[in-house]
Parts: sequence; structure tokens; C-alpha cells
Amino acid sequence: MFHTRQVTDDLLVRYANSKAPTAVLLCIHGWTLDHRSFERQLPLTEHGINLLTFDRRGFGKNSSNPDTDLDLSDVHHLVLTSDLPVILYGVSQGARLALRYAQVYPKRLKGLIFQGGLADSCAFDPSSEDEPPLTQYRKLVQNNELENLRDHWVRHPLMRAGLSDKDTTILREQLNDYQGLDLLTPETNTLFSLPKTKRETLDVPMLITVAEQDSKQRKFHAESLLRSRNASALRSEGGHLCNFSHHEGFNRDVLSWIRTLGL
Repeated sequence: MFHTRQVTDDLLVRYANSKAPTAVLLCIHGWTLDHRSFERQLPLTEHGINLLTFDRRGFGKNSSNPDTDLDLSDVHHLVLTSDLPVILYGVSQGARLALRYAQVYPKRLKGLIFQGGLADSCAFDPSSEDEPPLTQYRKLVQNNELENLRDHWVRHPLMRAGLSDKDTTILREQLNDYQGLDLLTPETNTLFSLPKTKRETLDVPMLITVAEQDSKQRKFHAESLLRSRNASALRSEGGHLCNFSHHEGFNRDVLSWIRTLGL
């Protein structure tokens, strides 16, 4: 199980330690979720991998104002204070943030795991039917219709694909803590945005997850990253949240890749 530790006024971390750790897997959760979305990675602690995660600002139990720059400052603090080699693991929106962090501080990381995210260097159409209808969701938040947003979003293909009914029920319970604060806050990416040429020279060992039932655009972004230097593929059954729905195979493949890093 996860334990908690207050690091700063705005940063409460969740961690699970191995008896003989060789590395720490620092996990950044995706949109509308929180640290609980990594509970099924806990078996990795039986193989020398410490887990470290947190609720990003404006998500889960973190009531701070949403701010992606400060999220990544929180990540930087955790990386700098780690006594073990750090592998950064991001899911969906968290994967995009993890990639941005790695672009700025590649030498701070032992590796990067990218799942279901968007790469800033690739084209993206937010109006695609298999992507979240953010304009509609923003109106629901503005009208204080959060329950309608949560009910719609949990049935959306990006959330539902590959999950059992029981898994969907678990995620719907997690969504109760999502308050939509980010949809009312303009997004800024001032500290961690880089020109395309810098992104293309990223030199961090990467494991790129490609899930069978993820959205077409996200699979395209993953395949584009696979053509980058030092990128390996984790091809999984399931969809966007394959680490949750197909966790046994996912954990096995993650551990195998970590071993290739000499850890």
C-alpha cells in the first residue's frame, strides 16, 4: 500500500518502498485521475523498484490552483531529493509533462516511460471523436454539472476501452475527487516548453507504450516517439489505461525494460 509524506505545503507524496531498492519509479498521473491510478503497479516493489507519486495541483486531494509548470517543479524537487536513480513514468497528460521534464533535465533521469500522451512536436486535432470533448466539459464545469461530466467521461472510449465493468466502477469512484479546476484555469507552459530541434535530440532511454485500443492520434504520437533515439516499445492489450486494465503484463514488461538499464 501507499504511505504518505508531506514534502512542502503544496506537495503530499505517496510512496511504496521495496526492501532492497535499486531505483525509484516516479509516476505522474493523467487528467482527472490521481495517485490511485498507479495502485496496480505496487507489485513492482517486490522487485527492487520504489514507487513515488503525488496528486498534481488541482487534482485528487490537492486543492492548489492547477499549474503544469509548478507540477513539473514538484517533479524536479522529488528528482533532486531522491537517493536512487529515477525513472520518470507519465500517463496521458502526465506523459506529456514527463516528456517535457526530460527535455529540460535529461541527465537527471535514468529513463522515461511514456504512456498514452501527446508529444508537442506532433500534430494533434483536439476535435477528434476519440479525444475528450473539452469544450463540452468546460461548459459543464461552468454550469456546476460535475456529475454529468464524470458520468460522461468514464464512458468515453479513452477511459473505457479495455476495462472491465469492475475497473470502470473503481475509476468512477476516483473521479469523485475531480473538481474541474483545470478547465477554469488558462494553461501556461512557460518554463518547460522547448523548440522542436531540442526535442528531437532528447537522449534519455525511453519505453513507449502503444496500447491496442488507445486513440489513433495517441498511437501515432507513440509510434513517432519510437523512431527517436533510445526508444523501446511496450505493446499492450487494452486501451489508454492499460497499466490499470492489463497491469500484470504491463508490470512484467516494465520490469524487463528496467533491467536493461542495469538496475
